[in-house]
Amino acid sequence: MIFFKWLDKIRFLNIRVWDFSLKSLIRYYGIAFIFQIILKHPVKTITGIKKYQKLTKNKKSAGRILVNPLQAEKCTDQYKSVTGAGFCLKPLKPECISGRANHDCRYFENHFYLRDNTEPLCCKDCMIKKIGLMALSAKSSFYIMTSAKDILFDIIQPSVRSEKFQKGLFYMCNYSFEPFKIALSISGIDACLYSFDAGDCKDYKSWLRADIGIKNEQTTLHKTVKRSIESNLSVSSTFGNTIFKKAGNIFLPL
Repeated sequence: MIFFKWLDKIRFLNIRVWDFSLKSLIRYYGIAFIFQIILKHPVKTITGIKKYQKLTKNKKSAGRILVNPLQAEKCTDQYKSVTGAGFCLKPLKPECISGRANHDCRYFENHFYLRDNTEPLCCKDCMIKKIGLMALSAKSSFYIMTSAKDILFDIIQPSVRSEKFQKGLFYMCNYSFEPFKIALSISGIDACLYSFDAGDCKDYKSWLRADIGIKNEQTTLHKTVKRSIESNLSVSSTFGNTIFKKAGNIFLPL
């Protein structure tokens, strides 16, 4: 594996997922990606890889995927956009009443945002809640990110097939950035990616544990990212007649 890590380090062919891809070949996600994306959509795959290579080479916004940008407004709008947040942002103390490694959020499922002073205690400072409210105010779909398999079938594959999503705003671990960027490039989603500030996965072993729902650490966002989210909420604190309705694993604005 050291050889493939070295290929990532030197950005061989302007690609930085050699080690991750090799380790994922025996996993369901890797096999599904090959058969459901690469083999079924070869032209989009080749086009997406070329976009990703330009992104890796330029280190900036080629392919229109931004990493930790100062402003994220252009990454979501009312048309075919999705906002995603890692499940590990759910609170541990007090523990989230919706459970942890899942796509559930009782705050949005029970429409607590339409009521005054009725939210559960665990929801008070929950970043999942705040990010979801920001998505709702932008009329963007909202998605709690769990496994790579679910992300593949909920976000990537529908976008490759029918352009279900064209813009995205995602809060996730930095280790997942490279494989996610290549998947986004293939699916044609322009996106802003924000990394966790603490508690995130640092290697494939910890990523794999989180991928199957084993994640005991509380992830957090950098204070500037938090302020940006809270600032957007203070500007757009009303939702009009817009509500979230869960369809499958995704909260859709209606």
